[in-house]
Amino acid sequence: MTGKEPKVAAQSLKINGTFAKQLKALREDKGLSQSVMARELNIPPATYANWEQGRALPSLGQIPFLAEFFNVSADYLLGISKQEAAERLLGRMNNLSPRGKKIVTDLIDEMLAK
Repeated sequence: MTGKEPKVAAQSLKINGTFAKQLKALREDKGLSQSVMARELNIPPATYANWEQGRALPSLGQIPFLAEFFNVSADYLLGISKQEAAERLLGRMNNLSPRGKKIVTDLIDEMLAK
């Protein structure tokens, strides 16, 4: 490492390892081979294998497809806990104007009421 890497490098490595484990477990739960998954995604089998081995991550556009295919959230695929996601959202909400906070709070209340 050169010292110039982004500070998120450690988080990226955590996500990469967690993603690989989640992806493999989900694929195995469906009883599918890596080659079948690669065909479903229209990618080379080696690319898919690299994802499961933690050597690479899919493109941002492929994450929603994978989440839908396995009927899980993108957060689950990436190993982001509900607690981490909630903390991130609260942090972002703190940066909103009072009016923005009210809008978000009202929206959350409406969603919870359904």
